[in-house]
Amino acid sequence: MENQSLETVKRIGTGLAFILYPVFSGVAFAAHPNLLSLEIGGDVSAKVEEFHGNPFMHFGHFVMLLGVPLLIVISLKLMDILKDRSPWLGFIGCVMAVFGAVVLAVDKTALCLVMSAFDTLPEPEYAQLLPGIEALFGFEGYLAILYLLPLLPLGFFIQGVGLYRSRAIPRWQSAALIFAMVGLGVSAAVDIDLFGLIATAILAVAFIPLGIQIINEQE
Repeated sequence: MENQSLETVKRIGTGLAFILYPVFSGVAFAAHPNLLSLEIGGDVSAKVEEFHGNPFMHFGHFVMLLGVPLLIVISLKLMDILKDRSPWLGFIGCVMAVFGAVVLAVDKTALCLVMSAFDTLPEPEYAQLLPGIEALFGFEGYLAILYLLPLLPLGFFIQGVGLYRSRAIPRWQSAALIFAMVGLGVSAAVDIDLFGLIATAILAVAFIPLGIQIINEQE
């Protein structure tokens, strides 16, 4: 009975991870100012200015940080789904996605939580920190690990390919996952948040029905 209760909690928790992550990601992208802007990229000083004095954006990134454990749970579940049909794609994709999720946690901690703390300072003191803040956004030092963030969508892309080829889930869901990961990769590369929000909506098409299905599975 105790084991059955534990499995029920794990099943419901896993299903909720699929349902909640697109919501968290959507909030994070929607929190960006100038969401409708299609301007590609931007220099470091522009990014620093975007973050400064923007509590809603800090909140959105904090929500995205809370989504990191959900990403790990989701990737492990997809690997489990693929274990008898496309085990290598499931495993390789999971390793890359989990590592990418850890890098995402580093990103949101260094560039978001730290920035929210700096925003509590008076303007003169904040101004003195600007060289250090620009070093953060320039990925200086060991923050160069943030250049590995593309491993996150790439890992899920690989798992999506495995799901599509094996028909482990309906193909429209795995296709949505693949397209969403491409969209998120493009969004990160060109720094256009609207693309990320659209990709997150596509991801919801893949993840939310799967999450509901997992919750409703019979023991």
